[in-house]
Amino acid sequence: MPKTTVALSVAAAALLWVAASAQQEMLPKPGPGSGITTVTGSVSVTNTPGVRAVQEGDWHVAVLNTPTVRVTEVPSPGFLRSGASYQITWVDGSKESVTISSVATNGWVEVERSRRWINLASARSIEEQR
Repeated sequence: MPKTTVALSVAAAALLWVAASAQQEMLPKPGPGSGITTVTGSVSVTNTPGVRAVQEGDWHVAVLNTPTVRVTEVPSPGFLRSGASYQITWVDGSKESVTISSVATNGWVEVERSRRWINLASARSIEEQR
């Protein structure tokens, strides 16, 4: 009976030791088995060649394959009319009601009452108010 008790005690101790050492691999703090280790010391890199780079001569920079760009006037939306009122939704979601006094090119319109110009090319939507 005492041999069995000793054998069971040794087996239980071995099992507890294995379980305790396995828990060290899951520690949330640095240390052995945690996967996080602090390293101290210095690194010395030797046998590096000397580099003596200097510019020689003139440098020439060229940009190739550039497309031809022409800026032309873009007509304003054809449905805009002077004297008509519109509900404008801007790209940020804000809405504004305006009455147009004159229509220019490239999306520009003059707004009545405030005598200011706004560019409808940057609007998300334009809806006529009746």
